[in-house]
Amino acid sequence: MSPPRPLTQTLPLRWVVVAIVIFIGGYTFLRLHFGKRGRPFEPYHDLGARAATQHLVELGYERVAVEIERPAEILPEARFAPAVDEIASVFGGLPAELDGAFAARPALPAHITAVTAPRETASTGTYALQFTCVQPDYHTQLDSVLLLRKGQQLFLLPDFPKLNGQLLARSKETVVLVRIPAQSLAPGRYTVTLCGGRTAKTWEFTVR
Repeated sequence: MSPPRPLTQTLPLRWVVVAIVIFIGGYTFLRLHFGKRGRPFEPYHDLGARAATQHLVELGYERVAVEIERPAEILPEARFAPAVDEIASVFGGLPAELDGAFAARPALPAHITAVTAPRETASTGTYALQFTCVQPDYHTQLDSVLLLRKGQQLFLLPDFPKLNGQLLARSKETVVLVRIPAQSLAPGRYTVTLCGGRTAKTWEFTVR
């Protein structure tokens, strides 16, 4: 008959729990401290965006950064004096050569109903304009305004993506203030097209 095995000593359960908590806490600290910050790399999305940007460059377009605000009410026209006299309504949609140039096509508002913009601006200043648009439905909200420049032509593309979950916009009509850094534009005469899904607006202004 073999002798009985000696009893092995085990750690009390509370010490096991303490060790697990310390390990998880230490791992979390190291992960947050040394891990990569910012949006994670999404191969399909990122590569598609790079390809779209390269395609726009090949077509002769340059992206210009703008600032946007959504004022609670329409600003008086005096803020934009002297204002543009002739603002024409044209058919909406993207320009033909831009129709397939985006990895994620901008969700344009349904209609551009009004625009107030100055006739000219100094090359050292900011060209500010205000427009009113109608969203496709109550499930969208303004995310950004993309400005593309090709020579003396400027294309403004408002983007109204879908809201998350069951959120609804308060109104389908939105008033947006856009500021374009004039120093990014050489002196000269420019034509602006503000794109909507069904209707768009176009006008001219001068950078001096």
